[in-house]
Amino acid sequence: MAYTLSDLAWLLSKLQEHGVKGVVIGSTVIDLELRRKKFEDDIDIFALEPSPLIEEDFYRGIAESEGWDMSFTALGTPKLVAKLPSGEEVIVEFYENIHDFYVPPEVLEEAPKKRIGKTEYRFIRPEDYIVLKAKAAREADIEDLRIVREYIEEGKLRIDERRLRRVVELVPEEERGFVVNKLRELGFRV
Repeated sequence: MAYTLSDLAWLLSKLQEHGVKGVVIGSTVIDLELRRKKFEDDIDIFALEPSPLIEEDFYRGIAESEGWDMSFTALGTPKLVAKLPSGEEVIVEFYENIHDFYVPPEVLEEAPKKRIGKTEYRFIRPEDYIVLKAKAAREADIEDLRIVREYIEEGKLRIDERRLRRVVELVPEEERGFVVNKLRELGFRV
C-alpha cells in the first residue's frame, strides 16, 4: 500500500470535490514534516463536514461513485479503500469526536493549510499528533511515539515544546495528568 505525494494530493483533491471538509490527523502529518515523498500508512481525517456518523450514506455515495470499497473503523465511522491513479490502494479513515476519541476543537481550528501539488488541505501539527497519540495510549500509539522521539533525537524532526505544553492544556482536565505522565515516560519535556 505504498503511495506517493502526488497520490496523496490527488486523493485529498478528490475528497474536496465530493464536499468533504476535514483535517488530516494521522501519521501522514509526521511523514510530511519529514519531507517524505512515499507513504505507507492509511490516511486519518477528522471530518468537519459532513459528519461521518450521521451522514454515513454520503460516504457510501463517494465509494460507489469512485468504485472504491467501504467498511468501518473500530469506532463505527466510514473507512474507504481508495483506488489511486497509480494503481495502488490506500485506506482513508474518517473520524469525529465520539466515545473516547477526542480532538480538541482548538487543534482543528488552528490546523494550518499545506499545499501538496495543486491541492490545499489542513493538517494538524506534529505536536498535536504527539499529544493525541499519548492520550490514546494504545500499544501501537506508544510505539509510534517512540519512533517520533527517535526522529527528534536524530535531528530529523523538530517540535515546539511550548506548543506541546499548550496542546496538553487542551486535553480534558481529567485526562491531562495521564497524558503528561505518558509523554514524560517517553522522554518528551512537558
